[in-house]
Amino acid sequence: MRVFVVLTLLAAVVSAFDVEYNTSGTLGTLPTYVGSSDGWGEYFIVPLQNTTGQALLLKELRFPCCGPATSGYGWVVWDDVGDTVTVPAGDATTADYYGAFTPVIASGSSAADITQYTIVDVSASNVVIPVDACWCFGYDNTQLGGQVAFNGVITYGWYEGSWDSDQPWGRTALLEFAADYAAALESASWGEIKTLFD
Repeated sequence: MRVFVVLTLLAAVVSAFDVEYNTSGTLGTLPTYVGSSDGWGEYFIVPLQNTTGQALLLKELRFPCCGPATSGYGWVVWDDVGDTVTVPAGDATTADYYGAFTPVIASGSSAADITQYTIVDVSASNVVIPVDACWCFGYDNTQLGGQVAFNGVITYGWYEGSWDSDQPWGRTALLEFAADYAAALESASWGEIKTLFD
């Protein structure tokens, strides 16, 4: 009698980043709703606090959206909005870091048309979020931005000249980021320190 042993190997999914976050609670969540640029919000943002215990170096911002290329303020980050988790005092042009991007989905008319996230590599911008800092990030909604039913995470849209909460409307905008822990200068190599000032 022969005995066969079957081994099952479980492959662990290992992230390439130290920290990843999505406003839905699950990375890559696709939208069930959308907000239009002309009826919901020209920008979508989420205020957060860095509670990781380490400074974060942002690597990617990810947005489930569709539309034409953005303005020069396509992705936006405010690295410190004060002592509480709140919206920035001004519009997107007050962001500390920003840049243009083109959504991977050129056009759409419903949530079903947004089948993937646009991934924006922001690593060259050296965006560092200090420990315990309250900060915001978001994007220029050039046509449609993905949303889910309100889940406790308060997001905002820039509407008629101010940041308008999505909560009273029963929605949470989908926004995602990936970051690494920023190397402390005392333990960083000369090359790592030099990239902070390039």
